[in-house]
Amino acid sequence: MSEKDRKQILQAQHVDTDRIFTLPNMLSFLRLLLIPLIVYFFETDQYWWAFGMLLLSGATDVIDGWIARTFHLVSDFGKALDPIADKLTQIAVLFCLMREYWWVLAALLFKEIFIGVLTLIALHRTHSIYSAGWYGKLCTVVIYLSMFVLILWKPVIGTAPNPTFVLIDSVVIVALILLAFVKYLIYFLRILREARADDTREAT
Repeated sequence: MSEKDRKQILQAQHVDTDRIFTLPNMLSFLRLLLIPLIVYFFETDQYWWAFGMLLLSGATDVIDGWIARTFHLVSDFGKALDPIADKLTQIAVLFCLMREYWWVLAALLFKEIFIGVLTLIALHRTHSIYSAGWYGKLCTVVIYLSMFVLILWKPVIGTAPNPTFVLIDSVVIVALILLAFVKYLIYFLRILREARADDTREAT
C-alpha cells in the first residue's frame, strides 16, 4: 500500500471533531424535541401518540449511530449530544411512568452523572472514545421495553398498570443500572490506571 493510499484511508477513518450540522446530529436534536411531546401526550392520556413518539425516538437513536459510522459523520459534538438525548428521554419518560418510585430515577441519575464524569476524564487522558458495553446496552433495552409496556398498559388492558408489576419492573431496572454502574466503573478505572502507567513509562 502506498503512502498516499494509507493517508486516504486514515483520512476516511478520521473522526471529524468540528462538524455540528450533520444528519446524525439533527436526528439527536429531533430526539430532544420529541421529549416534551412524549410527556404531553402521556399526561393528556393520548397513550398511543406517546408510544408512537417514543418509538420514533428509539428508532432515530439506532439510525443516527448507523449513519454516523457508515458515512464517517462521527463528531465530538455528536458523541456528547447522542447520549444526552437518550438519557434525557429515559429520565423524562420514567418520571411520568414511575414518579412514585423516585429511587429508580435517583439510581439512573447517579449512574449517568458519575460514569459521564469518568468518560470525560478517560477521553481527556487517552483521546479515545469508548463504546457502551453489553451491560449498558442491556440496561437501555430493558428500560425502553419497560417504558413501551407501561405506556400501552392502560389503552390495551383498560386499567392502570398493576402496582406489583411496576414494583418488580422497578427493581429489575435498578438492578441493571447498578450492574452497569459497577461494570463501567471497573472498566474506566482500568483504562485510567493503564493511561497513568503509560505516562510513567514515557516520563522515564
